[in-house]
Amino acid sequence: MGKGTSGRIITGRGDSPLDSLVEQLWREPVATGSVRVVLDPEPDTAWEDAEDYWVVPSAARPTILIPRGRPAVTAAALLSYRGLRPVRVRAARTLLGVPSRFGLPPAPHRLAVQRRTGAGGAAPLPLEELQACLNRDRLYAAIGIRLGDNRKPTLQLFSPAGVPAGYAKLAWDDASQEAISTEAAALAEVGGGTGPTRAPRLLGTGSWQGRPYLITEPLPGKVRGVRGRIPMPTPQEMFALCPVERVDTLSSTLQFSALTKRLEVLGATGDREVARAAGTLASLLSERNARVPVTARWHGDLVPWNTAREPDGQLWCWDWESSDADAAAGLDALHWTISVRRESAGIPAADSLDAALAEAAPFLRAAGAPPSSWADIAAVYALVVVERAWALALRNGGWSASRTSRSQSLDLLARAAGLLSGPGAQPPR
Repeated sequence: MGKGTSGRIITGRGDSPLDSLVEQLWREPVATGSVRVVLDPEPDTAWEDAEDYWVVPSAARPTILIPRGRPAVTAAALLSYRGLRPVRVRAARTLLGVPSRFGLPPAPHRLAVQRRTGAGGAAPLPLEELQACLNRDRLYAAIGIRLGDNRKPTLQLFSPAGVPAGYAKLAWDDASQEAISTEAAALAEVGGGTGPTRAPRLLGTGSWQGRPYLITEPLPGKVRGVRGRIPMPTPQEMFALCPVERVDTLSSTLQFSALTKRLEVLGATGDREVARAAGTLASLLSERNARVPVTARWHGDLVPWNTAREPDGQLWCWDWESSDADAAAGLDALHWTISVRRESAGIPAADSLDAALAEAAPFLRAAGAPPSSWADIAAVYALVVVERAWALALRNGGWSASRTSRSQSLDLLARAAGLLSGPGAQPPR
């Protein structure tokens, strides 16, 4: 085992990535002393392993916990869904996964979740809770170690034979609780269907330590991420799960109403300049009150890394944490194009708004949005981006953690207002 790590207790109170994971996933049982999490544990008759993992790629730079003890499960956790990974990650997992089929360790360090020996009647651990929810005797989990602002425990579940059994998310704080509750509600509507676009079926929901969790069915094994030569969604596919239900005024939509209320709450917390700019744009949209096609919901984060295709072209999309019901059609198309530009070229949303609107034109036409309403839809999207970044800044004590900075937020609001009221702008019909 690694030098200097033997028997190191991970308390969840430190600043390492493993501490962050313990805080998110095993905080309560660790705090009560009924469970401990140990890096490279030494023999100790007072404790027995409840879960056992390899720390990949290393204890210093952990990105995922891979189940240890059953070569078939270890290999499956490394080799499954490689088509969703970037090329370098895919190659690295192959190099680790193939030897692990024969029992070779994929990493130098292990992490054990241990209970006191003979502790009968102990409260279930999260993985045991998920097993009970799915009525399974035994499951293993590959656990992603997430450090971003949207972090939450994510567990890819496998049977003892190494067959994918589901994908779970568990809430650990107020933000993740809201996200998981939102996704569960969305998947209850759109998951498990057939058609041009599919979302994973919701296998189960419940709560652990007072916070919600969800489990979705595994994706088909041969899916490939929508990258490179894999084509992006067509208009038909984009509106398959979120169909247009009516044409109505913008102010009638539940999404716009909820968005403006959230902005009002944020405005009361300070930052008068952002509050004034967001309030001005929201007021302008309300005054214009354009007629727009309205979808049953919008995905909220439809991007290449949340979509994949089977070899026959069937499109799948997941991660519905940001979904809103009853929204102006076209928001997903704008989010897709702006996100691709930001990822590929680092272009801020404010600098992409005009180009993104042009690229989204086929989707807006397919939804039946008149050109006079396109600027209104783009402005709603600008408010969404700013509201998310602003809420994140307040939650984390400053704008430094937000992907969209304060200055970029102000630029985006100004650009959206310019589209509505600048030269050449068309009034709503």
